Amino acid sequence: MRFGRLLNWVSPLLLTVQLMAVSVSIAAVLGIAGAWAGSILLSGRRASRVVAVLFAACMLFAVALPLVMHAGAWESTAGKFGWLMLTQTGARAEGTSRYGVFSGLVAAGWIHALFGTAIVTLTTWYGVQRTPAAIVQQSRLDHGPLSAWWRVRLPIAMPWVLLGLLITGLLAASEMTVADLYGFRTIADEFYLFYAATPTISSVLVTCAIPLAAAALILAVAVSAKRKTITSQFDQESPTHVDEDRYSKMATVLAGLLACVLMICIVAVPIFGLVIKLGHEVTVVGENVQASWSPQLAFSRMFSAPSEFAVEYQWTAMIGLLAGGLSLIFGALLAMVGRSKPRIEPWLDVLTVVAFVIPGPVVGLVVVRLFQLDVPGFDQLYQQTLVPLLLALSVRSIPVAYWILRAAYRGVPDSLLEASRLDTGFFRRFLVVDRRLLSRSWIAAWLAAGVVASGDLPVTLPVIPPGVSTVGTRLFGLLHSGARYQEAALSVWYVLAIVVISSYFFRQSIGRRYKLE
Repeated sequence: MRFGRLLNWVSPLLLTVQLMAVSVSIAAVLGIAGAWAGSILLSGRRASRVVAVLFAACMLFAVALPLVMHAGAWESTAGKFGWLMLTQTGARAEGTSRYGVFSGLVAAGWIHALFGTAIVTLTTWYGVQRTPAAIVQQSRLDHGPLSAWWRVRLPIAMPWVLLGLLITGLLAASEMTVADLYGFRTIADEFYLFYAATPTISSVLVTCAIPLAAAALILAVAVSAKRKTITSQFDQESPTHVDEDRYSKMATVLAGLLACVLMICIVAVPIFGLVIKLGHEVTVVGENVQASWSPQLAFSRMFSAPSEFAVEYQWTAMIGLLAGGLSLIFGALLAMVGRSKPRIEPWLDVLTVVAFVIPGPVVGLVVVRLFQLDVPGFDQLYQQTLVPLLLALSVRSIPVAYWILRAAYRGVPDSLLEASRLDTGFFRRFLVVDRRLLSRSWIAAWLAAGVVASGDLPVTLPVIPPGVSTVGTRLFGLLHSGARYQEAALSVWYVLAIVVISSYFFRQSIGRRYKLE
């Protein structure tokens, strides 16, 4: 009997591997090419550097936007009720080869691949820019600028490339939102549909197997990257300066075109699809389907969305802020402990990575079972409060806050930390000294954890209490009936909020480092 149950997972496993292979393959090609384009542009003159900064901002925005929003934008563009399909009225006729092309593996793979492209672009670009200037100068003795990038700088940044690819494959294996929308039954989606209410040990083990394997690989890559960190006796921590290499005009133009193509595919087309869908109107006259677009209708629907979906926006903002604050507290405490006790830090790294990769439906299941225990007050907490939901969302958002603050602590000198330990206790140092030293990083960690929590639909769906509706849950329900203007109106204000938050992160990190002067 157990063997027969395991055989039921063969088909979802194969489909999961297919989705991972498609996503990782496309993301590897486009992501490395995007990192190359960004590096070339960042080394050019003011105009090319402006394009590079804009490109980096677009990739950061794409990563910050939840996958359900990417799915909604692409469904509005090319789905079964998307504006491209509806304007091509012949494509809606039964029996034609174009009907239903954007579905199944094609749709799920495309959305995951573009999302992974943004991740791989940023991780690879970051790894390449960390190459010490001395190494770049030595490579120029045997290679030209372009050859040195591919033969020297990219191999040095390979752990960062692998990290981006592993994250892409991990999301394809554990994130069920896109797969469920297009009926592509991966392991995570199979568990969500058939085993979330009545789980078995085999279902939980199978669902967690690939994510945990990916977590092991991520940790192995991180250890490898740490061991292979290249230092120079002349410039130990010097990253490559933006003006260090000068590439040919042809290479700069090609890099600019490639960056523009990626920005159009990953950001511009889906956002344009949402805008078009807002004012898209379809009428049926006899046997003919007529499509039109009205700017007045688009503005009317857009500005009526805050009142129409006020409940969703309010719950989403509240849940994001509360989950972000809870994650900030625990993430900051863990980062502080890890910085103070180096022997504990590797264990905290492993714990946070494992917690982040656990599939959302499994996290939701564990929290639901926890609050179903015969403990006084648990039933009221589950039915009438947000405590179970915040606890479930924190499983993934705490690691986000932890890693942001872990990186921030690396910029605090050891002498300053030692001096603070002599004069203050643990909690006073945490609330007074560390909070002031890392105030900007605390804000960044709070916002990042809040964004992750507000868009973590796989965790939210099994745990969300009755009467609570977020942007993600409402959008997920509406998309299953086909993308219409309601989905676009609901999404556009959330997207604008992500743009504002991404701009803050960009200014704090990339924007301040590469000033366009």
